[in-house]
Amino acid sequence: MSRRGIRHRRFATIAAALLLACAMPAAAQAQRENYRIAIDAPAELVDAIRSQTLLGRWRTDPQFEPDQMALFVERAREEVEAIARAAGFFSARATVTRIDGPDGLPEVRIELDAGARTTVSRMTLAVEGEAAGAPVAELLDEAWPLGEGSFFRVGEWQLGKRQLLEQLQQRGYLRARIADSLAEVNPETTAAQLRVSVDSGARLGFGGLSVRGLERYPRSIVEDLRPWREGDPYSFDRLLLYQERLRSDGYFSGVSVLPDLAAVEADPGLKTVPIVAELRERPAQRVTTGVGYSTDQGARGLLGYEHRNVLGRGWIMESGALLEQVRRRVFVDGRTPWDATAHRWQTGVRSERFEVSGQLTDKNTLYFGRGGRRDDIEYFLSLQYQTERSSVDPGMGRTSETARSQALTLGYAWALRRLDSKLDPRSGFTVSAQLSGAAKGLGSDASFVRAYGRAMRFWPMPEGSTLEGGALVGLLEAGMVFSQGREGIPSENLFRAGGAQSLRGYRYQGLGVPLGEAVVGGRVLALASLEYQHPIAGNWYGAGFVDVGNAADRWSDWKAVRGTGVGLRWRSPIGPVNLDAAYADRDRRWRFHFSVGYSF
Repeated sequence: MSRRGIRHRRFATIAAALLLACAMPAAAQAQRENYRIAIDAPAELVDAIRSQTLLGRWRTDPQFEPDQMALFVERAREEVEAIARAAGFFSARATVTRIDGPDGLPEVRIELDAGARTTVSRMTLAVEGEAAGAPVAELLDEAWPLGEGSFFRVGEWQLGKRQLLEQLQQRGYLRARIADSLAEVNPETTAAQLRVSVDSGARLGFGGLSVRGLERYPRSIVEDLRPWREGDPYSFDRLLLYQERLRSDGYFSGVSVLPDLAAVEADPGLKTVPIVAELRERPAQRVTTGVGYSTDQGARGLLGYEHRNVLGRGWIMESGALLEQVRRRVFVDGRTPWDATAHRWQTGVRSERFEVSGQLTDKNTLYFGRGGRRDDIEYFLSLQYQTERSSVDPGMGRTSETARSQALTLGYAWALRRLDSKLDPRSGFTVSAQLSGAAKGLGSDASFVRAYGRAMRFWPMPEGSTLEGGALVGLLEAGMVFSQGREGIPSENLFRAGGAQSLRGYRYQGLGVPLGEAVVGGRVLALASLEYQHPIAGNWYGAGFVDVGNAADRWSDWKAVRGTGVGLRWRSPIGPVNLDAAYADRDRRWRFHFSVGYSF
């Protein structure tokens, strides 16, 4: 094993020990009991009785005084029966007795005869106003929590009415109100008849935008990010989308976007909702530094400089130097703000030296393109010029050979992301695709067309099951380069696999086309992965996974290899921290992988 491999393995072993040590929960300190409680009641009521009654709350309280016991016991029957009625047991009867335990510690016994439970025999929901007959009325009916035949619960009855108003208000009916509601409960027949009438009022539109805290950047940045036009029907979802755009665009460290409900209430004739955006600006310029480590790239250091308001027009320039054990890169990127049509221009240049799997590559890239987005879809059309010089170790004592290539590539990238969290998703999916090509003689040494696709899905486990809190993560990835051969095609357009974000168990970019003692990129790629994560303690999760796939020069050469293993996940503030131990079937060896976050 190489010295570098030994260092990686030692680091991963130490990291595993540290993560496992942190994952072990601290032993809970035993709390002294002031008295014991024994509860004989339906299982779903026991926790509520322990947490909501005076007896339950003061059981281990160090401020407890013995002369309080009589009051707690006296109040307990009334409190327990109230808890039962709230859950639909309207004929419930409770008895509370106190005895002295054998060790002198008082004991309170609570026995609850819950009786029959009340069910909803009839439910009538009427929607009046502009929402009557609209699709939103059907949504309200489907979302109502107390359908006919369900158990009647007072909490859900109140919650359901609040949710009706919230659903209407989020869709622009900000003056919606409960016009009438009635719950008729018959304890003898254990049946409840419910009636709710909602007056939606008129649907309001988006009004004018008031911006506070904007001093440094052009107002057009804030205006053009709006996903609506003034007068469009108000939607809370679009308000959240606008807030997310402002937060993620890089200009602001704090964002709050809210409807001016006071103005709506003060003027009953107002037909639009004024919007207020409160912003906290980031500095226009900053120097960035960073260090890190992964088992793929090794130690990493970054020194960068950002300017977010070039020429006072909100143009962003990012530049820097990245130093890794396998890569050295300098780069400069620039982009305009998003315009009112949700598009922006972007350009950049980078120079890089990359050494992995026996191949040393020096490459330079200049690109120019226009990106756009629509809801949760982003796309980018670009023209890219690449030059490359690469050499590999041919083995057998022979001198390494140097190859040069260039390509002028027209490319299109498309991505759809529907996730519950961009930082640490637990449900949802992402799909991305790329299509690019070059023509020999038009700034390129070879003609080719490259197609690539990737899909990732997160499935949360069902609530109430033994797997609750867990998640299943699936990945599919495939690509192909259509050409006469790989000669003359810059390596960035070819495919390799292996590493923490690819096929685990194999070294980083170690799967591809063997060439002497090296591995180079091929023209085909296909891989799949399935991983299950289960909670251990707090933000710590255990994982088991299987990765299958490979990269090759032709499909006839492609042969699937497999990596299987287990891992530990820590849901940190910067995303999931992953430590994996994976076994490579082809190489018949174990490898440790350490990484942060997901690759979308």
